[in-house]
Amino acid sequence: MKKLVLIIAFFILAIPTFAQQASNSGKSEFMFIIRFKADFKAPSDDAVKNNIKKWQDYMGALAKSGDLAGGYRPSGDGLTISGTEKSLKNAPYVSDGLLVSSILIIKAVNMEAAKAIADKCPVYEFGGSVEVRPMMNTAGQ
Repeated sequence: MKKLVLIIAFFILAIPTFAQQASNSGKSEFMFIIRFKADFKAPSDDAVKNNIKKWQDYMGALAKSGDLAGGYRPSGDGLTISGTEKSLKNAPYVSDGLLVSSILIIKAVNMEAAKAIADKCPVYEFGGSVEVRPMMNTAGQ
């Protein structure tokens, strides 16, 4: 009985090690910074519904493949603090008429594979953009 308890305890303690090895399939994490036109006006309700469906399919496929590590969508509200004088603007940061609409963390074997995933993003339909950047984990360093 003691042997059985020890064997079960060993396997329970070893699960995190095996899980880490399984999840680290030679893929790195990349951040997709998805920007959308700040002054976007939808061409029609149907166009928006169609785009939403494409987003659902895109995100579903990423999740199903295991390539989606996280996704975040900031609200439209915010503020921007800038410069040494810490000037305050009561609005999120907009650059070149584009506003960050989502951040996705995806897994890919390299930058080319990450770009291929970004190429399928539905944001392009309405003039948006995706910035692809490799992630570096600096926690605890």
